[in-house]
Amino acid sequence: MLVVIAKVHENLFSGEALSLSAMTTEGKLTILPKHEPFVANLKAGEVVVKTTSGEERFDITEGVLEVSNNQVTVLL
Repeated sequence: MLVVIAKVHENLFSGEALSLSAMTTEGKLTILPKHEPFVANLKAGEVVVKTTSGEERFDITEGVLEVSNNQVTVLL
């Protein structure tokens, strides 16, 4: 699945991933490829993107996560 993590004027990550984990206002969430369409508010914490070459970690204060068409977009 394609994962994009971005701020207003900065792209922090864009690439293929095996999974993405984050803390939402409803609790911890892990997104896997082919996940159903979904939107969630993110809480302060860490977003972890697992790729074939390892993990990328991003500390966040808040954000919005959207899953659609095998793509995960995180706007901070």
